[in-house]
Amino acid sequence: MRLALLALTTFVLFLSTLVGTPAIPELAAELGANATATAATLSSALMTVVLLQFFTGGLADRYGRRFILGSAALAGGFTSLGCALAGGWRWLLAMRVLGGVADAVAMPALLGLTAEISEGRQGTFFGVLRSAQGLSFILGPAIGGALSFVSLRAPFVVDAVFSSVACVLLVRFVPAKAACPDEGHSWAQLRRLKMLFTDRRYYAFALFCGVNNVAFPVLSAFLPVKARSLADPRQISLILALEAVCFSLACWLVGRASDRWGRRAFVIAAQPGVILSCAGLALAQSWPWLAAWYGLYGLAGGATFLLGLLMAADVTPRADAAGTLGTFDAAVDLLIFAAPAAALAVHRQLGRTDPLLLAAGLPALFALPVALMVSETKKAT
Repeated sequence: MRLALLALTTFVLFLSTLVGTPAIPELAAELGANATATAATLSSALMTVVLLQFFTGGLADRYGRRFILGSAALAGGFTSLGCALAGGWRWLLAMRVLGGVADAVAMPALLGLTAEISEGRQGTFFGVLRSAQGLSFILGPAIGGALSFVSLRAPFVVDAVFSSVACVLLVRFVPAKAACPDEGHSWAQLRRLKMLFTDRRYYAFALFCGVNNVAFPVLSAFLPVKARSLADPRQISLILALEAVCFSLACWLVGRASDRWGRRAFVIAAQPGVILSCAGLALAQSWPWLAAWYGLYGLAGGATFLLGLLMAADVTPRADAAGTLGTFDAAVDLLIFAAPAAALAVHRQLGRTDPLLLAAGLPALFALPVALMVSETKKAT
């Protein structure tokens, strides 16, 4: 039951960011937005999550996971309803930003809850969390696209209903946590930051997550550019969907397996997979090979992304889990913005995509020797 609730909650939280994506460009244009305003509306929720998550984790440690998650889910439902009722693009943008605030409050609480209820099975529980996240990236836009044929506002109404259901389930089934007033103070956040910066193990774990958070945005931006000459739009969609399915599958399988055999062996094995898949994508000359290599990347990238978070969770005290893991997650997510910006600058100089696809695997070259040196973090059960 706890695993099912965790999967449902994670799926709904990410669905709220993604389900409206197919409808936003046309809805924003209908409400008077130009191209720049439309792009801002599309990116505002994710940017808000990444920036605010540095500071919102302590709320769950202070007030409890159930209260914060329930409040965030309810707030997310209201912002989705606000998007459905928007009478102008500025209102739509404001609702997307507020939806990002709700997600920024919820995500650290979800990480803290996962650490709290896993009871020695953190790999299994975090694997379910990340696999549900991956599935939301597949189904969210698909659901939103289908609903947008009914109405451009329908995806937001449906998301509001889902968020309300998630709020009820969270309040009903998540155990309450005693309040810890000190955990919300600024000095508590400074203590978490100090722990992240002074414990060198977190640097290694951030590198393992960063392998995926550098490669994935670069590949997702430039692989479709290469695929245009090798595949039609339906085949490109299949390639992208295959990666997301493999990412989710890797999180689910590796999370469970690492509870039994430890994290270190899997994170070591993931790095050559990332390197090989990026090289294969750079050299591939047909769309089936692009699909095969991108599927391999989904498996290896999903594994290293999950294991970096898992190893950080293993060494983080449960009392600080929401704040510390939320800050850690936000820090590695900054790479999602930095990596494609750097890749675009290089692309302007080179004018070619294959070198960028190959270079996307470079962080794994640095992560491999680190993975060979890092100590096992899985606690004995």
